[in-house]
Amino acid sequence: MIQLLKFTTMKAKYILGFDIGGANTKATLLEIENDNIHRSFSYIEYFPFWEKTLHDIPAMFVRVVEKLIIQNNLVLRDVTFISITITAELSDAFQTKREGILTIISALGQIFEKEKLFFINNKNKFYSFDQVKSDPISVAAANWVSTSLFLGKFVPKCILIDAGSTTIDVIPILNSVPVSRGKNDVERLMNRELIYTGGLRATIPSITHFLPYKDKMVRISFEKFALVSDVHRILKNISETEYINDTADNRSKSLNDCYARLARVICMDLNSVSIEDLDVIAKFICDKQIEIISNEIQEFLSNLTKRLPEFKDNPSFVLTGLSADFLIRNTLQKLGFRNILNYEDITNIPNHICSSAYAVAGALYFQL
Repeated sequence: MIQLLKFTTMKAKYILGFDIGGANTKATLLEIENDNIHRSFSYIEYFPFWEKTLHDIPAMFVRVVEKLIIQNNLVLRDVTFISITITAELSDAFQTKREGILTIISALGQIFEKEKLFFINNKNKFYSFDQVKSDPISVAAANWVSTSLFLGKFVPKCILIDAGSTTIDVIPILNSVPVSRGKNDVERLMNRELIYTGGLRATIPSITHFLPYKDKMVRISFEKFALVSDVHRILKNISETEYINDTADNRSKSLNDCYARLARVICMDLNSVSIEDLDVIAKFICDKQIEIISNEIQEFLSNLTKRLPEFKDNPSFVLTGLSADFLIRNTLQKLGFRNILNYEDITNIPNHICSSAYAVAGALYFQL
């Protein structure tokens, strides 16, 4: 066991959880009362690391303190522990993952007491600040670990699917712990445990190279004219408020601008293509994205049941993430699965968008 043994002499009152992603940073503050999670407060900030400087990173953590601590009439010293998972190291803001992890933990160390910082790693354990400095790669892209460890306290056997803005995690849980074959990004991609598509930031060429128009299939432009968030906004899968990423052209997230961006994918504009034709195109893209996800999940299940026969009969799926309902639930239902549960209902997490930040704080809480 890591250095959590010393926690027994300290009574946790507040635990701050971070999920630091390349595009979005999520944070949750847990209030502990009578050894139970009494209340929680959450905050998400669109923070594209590739557009930021080294000075911007600690300033973002200061904003989290303002939103979750100061606005709740607390002070930073009230927070007993800070639990962290990081995926932003893959951002091309950094030359290497190692550089990314070390840059981010250095920024954290400027704002928070280093002794209070604990990081989930890919071996289901928490590392201290000094341990991460010595072995930074061990905590890279380990958010799936904390999400599944927290759920495992409630459901000992299931398949957790966390569908976010950029990627989808598919995590088998057995005997309350994740039993994924892959431990890092590339291993998880190889084993279909990480699907690199999501509900907001996927580009259209990553989903399809052809689109229907006037009874023909048209090869699309490979410019970044639109994102799948435009598609899901048009299809009413997300609201304007839920469209939390930047648009491809930096214009608004209104329906009109979503249609205008989508028109450019086939080198047209709103003066030359009808809304009805664009609705057909949007539906086609959504169906293609679900087809990709369906194929990946079927391949994952085939491999999983050969390795772990316990998952053969009517497996239970638990869903979380901002795109879980319109991407994953639909896919599973089309595949004939009916035992589909909500992560938030099981764990009493108040919102799915910040569930990963809540989970990493909750996983540390259970370690205590």
